[in-house]
Amino acid sequence: MGIKINTSNYGQLPPSMSRRSFLKGTAAGAAGLAAASALTGMPAMAQDKDPLIFGFWPWGSEIVTSNADLFMAEQNEVVELQPIPGDYAAVLETKLASGAPLDMFYAQRGQASRWHAAGWIRPVDDMPGLDQIRSEMIPGLDQDTFAYNGDYLGLTYYNGGPFCTYLNMKHLGAWGFEATTNVSDYPQTWDEITKIAQEMKAKGICENPILPAWYNSWTGLPWALIAQCFSEGEQFVDEGLNATYGPDTPILKVLTDWKQWWDEGLCPRGVLTTQESTMIDLWVTGDHAFHTYMDYCHFIYGDRANTQIGEYNLMNPVTPGATHDTVLVGHALLCTGTHDRSEEDVLRAWELMKFYGHKNGAGEYHTHKRWALKANLPIPYQAVYDDPEVKAALLEWMHGDLGENQLNWQTEGRARSLGPYLLKSPWHQEWDTYTFDMIANDMLVADDLTPKEVVVKTRERWDKLQDKYTQGNRKNFYMA
Repeated sequence: MGIKINTSNYGQLPPSMSRRSFLKGTAAGAAGLAAASALTGMPAMAQDKDPLIFGFWPWGSEIVTSNADLFMAEQNEVVELQPIPGDYAAVLETKLASGAPLDMFYAQRGQASRWHAAGWIRPVDDMPGLDQIRSEMIPGLDQDTFAYNGDYLGLTYYNGGPFCTYLNMKHLGAWGFEATTNVSDYPQTWDEITKIAQEMKAKGICENPILPAWYNSWTGLPWALIAQCFSEGEQFVDEGLNATYGPDTPILKVLTDWKQWWDEGLCPRGVLTTQESTMIDLWVTGDHAFHTYMDYCHFIYGDRANTQIGEYNLMNPVTPGATHDTVLVGHALLCTGTHDRSEEDVLRAWELMKFYGHKNGAGEYHTHKRWALKANLPIPYQAVYDDPEVKAALLEWMHGDLGENQLNWQTEGRARSLGPYLLKSPWHQEWDTYTFDMIANDMLVADDLTPKEVVVKTRERWDKLQDKYTQGNRKNFYMA
């Protein structure tokens, strides 16, 4: 068997994965790439086929490349891997717009909405065995895979989310709180967290008790906004993608809380200019008491090698807020392109997608188990979490005294996650960029807009974008 791989672009960090976590896999990834490049011979049958081309952000490349070898051995196939560094979405979109032959590629949920509306993603509704695959999936992830028009976009790579709230028990212990198994003993609302943070700051326990995920990226502040809004019952839009939010809905409370944290110095102001890896490192320093971010980050925060946080890190049993709802904010999909190809090649691409997004030839959740073991990634099949090996690995990253409880709290948070219609809109990313800039620069840094004014202006922006996209032609879906 042989594999073709373009290694000139190697080094991309995936959306919502830190450099710290990336470095854990670098040696293995490099070894896998070297081994793959060394393979030159392939059987005649494979040589007669055009390679299946897989574009991906190269995090966990040791898994991607070794799985390609396994797939080719099973299917007598040849796969060409195309790792895409830097701005993955921009590079991949350029490839799609130019008609590049991509048989499989990663797409975050908001990107998938845009690319599907532009006609660059081939739905998989007609693929054999899809109903069986869907019956095995966690319901929320299955439902979130549908496009706004009912097309099924692909299979799930992982879900970047839901968010949870992390506690630094060293600081909370100094404040007077002891960890317990009783869920009701923990903060239930953001008002409680604000009050505790104010007391901690006043007593000198920590200068900036709250570390929000406001880092400078579309996976930073925008996802943090969606997550906190959902915890308060704000879902932004309805099934028809019509905005339901305004100055009389929970988003106003969220932005008002954020403004208070900023004005009172309850959060580090520098977080707005950090990258994800830097923000993660801020929590690892142990200098903060509360931090809301991806629940899979237990594999970093609970690592005992991180001596300032490892033994003190604990997940709040529920996401604070009026409803405690969690959201599938970073759902990453495996999709296939719409370039011209034979029916046989469409089915070949489907086999590749199933290998990475469902089971291998032996009927095992091979790929998803590897992601769970590597980094606690939320994956679409509950059966993987029932695997004793996976459970044992996850417990290694949980709190020393409350590990079983913490794992259960994580499971419950993931099970109740909701798919946001917001991310199914083809114009979401344009609204997202506008909203990010207005909150970070106009509301927080410059103090030129009030939370209410931000709500009103972003609502107007949503309505205008919806009109443009739904009344215009298809070109509107991928205007620069």
